[in-house]
Amino acid sequence: MRMPALVAIILLCASAAHAASNSFAVRDVRVFDGDKTIPNANVVVKGGRIVAVGSGVAIPSGLRIIDGHGKTLLPGLIDSHVHVFPGAQADALRFGVTTELDMFDISRNFKAWRAQRRSLRRTPEADTWAAGLGVTVKGGAPLENAPPGLHIPTLDSAGDARKFVDARVAEGSDYIKLFIENLSEYRTKKTLPTLSPQEVCAVIAAAHADHRMAIVHTQAEWAAREAIKCGANALAHMIPDRMVGASFIALAKRHHIFIETTDDVWAGVSGLDLAQKLARDPRVAPYLSAAQKSTLLATDQKLAPWFFPNVLANTRALHAAGIPILAGTDSPNPATAHGVALHEELQILVRSGFTPEEALHAATALPDAIFHLGRRGHVAVGYRADLLLVDGNPTQNISDTLSIDRIWMNGYAVNRTPPKT
Repeated sequence: MRMPALVAIILLCASAAHAASNSFAVRDVRVFDGDKTIPNANVVVKGGRIVAVGSGVAIPSGLRIIDGHGKTLLPGLIDSHVHVFPGAQADALRFGVTTELDMFDISRNFKAWRAQRRSLRRTPEADTWAAGLGVTVKGGAPLENAPPGLHIPTLDSAGDARKFVDARVAEGSDYIKLFIENLSEYRTKKTLPTLSPQEVCAVIAAAHADHRMAIVHTQAEWAAREAIKCGANALAHMIPDRMVGASFIALAKRHHIFIETTDDVWAGVSGLDLAQKLARDPRVAPYLSAAQKSTLLATDQKLAPWFFPNVLANTRALHAAGIPILAGTDSPNPATAHGVALHEELQILVRSGFTPEEALHAATALPDAIFHLGRRGHVAVGYRADLLLVDGNPTQNISDTLSIDRIWMNGYAVNRTPPKT
């Protein structure tokens, strides 16, 4: 065998060994650690966990070293509001979203999801926490358009709330999602049946008795007030139907709620073309699956054009008041897509008054702190090596989160090639 060929084989074998390892180091990189920016640091990962972070950190010999000059290392992003389906978590991971919080799904694959998120093995999918089935009434949201023959249990009365919630917890629900939705915010004649105030309070009390947070779908201010007064932990959407006033902000602060944004959905409902522009971005287009293209390019045709101006104002006001706000996308609703939509959501947060660091915090360390996600959402010693390396500086220009250099999940490099179909 000629020596050049032998050298090539040795180099290929070394490259494959590095790719198969979940130990490496990033040198001379700007770090956003989930809370703050470290201007220049070395980050060392061994066995899928971060073991050292800092400007004076020595890199052990034998580790693969990635040059981070001119780049920023971030925690893997966390989308605090999605609806999962087969392939969704893989779509998310290709865009650096390493954890998704599902807010209603019918697959309820709790056992597999829990096993994956406890492991440090190589995986092609984002980790998942899930509500499973949400609590609603017969014919109510989001089941009004459910296909014939699909049986999903619904709540019949406040007296059944404890039994209903206990069943969700027994299945494996990490938190309880419920719906207060009659479509009044759309200003049309169409209405839906929804949970009564007594049922809402009974479900939230049952969730708390089972040591689960209660997260409530509300889109109208009256529904949000009802949920908060009943003791909800969170609103699943930023309120779009009107600008909230001082009394609402005081109520939210008094009850210590948090809010998941989903402002990208309201941009689509308002007829804005943010999602279409995102799909055309050369940093995005090559990595989209067919499913992502389909939902990202869908439109609600100015169903409620007043929604987006309202959510921008409400996001700004509630953030200024100190209400914890988590970045969520409600993917795969029209004008969203798993993974990529969270980058748009970060841009909207900045547009509504967040600093870029505050926006990144809302998609990393903050959801970890609130949902207790098991040492993720930070670039810090002992945390999982779910990491996103990007060109540029998203702590100054939030759009740089889309300039992805590479992604790691459990310390393993992620393949960004989208599925062929």
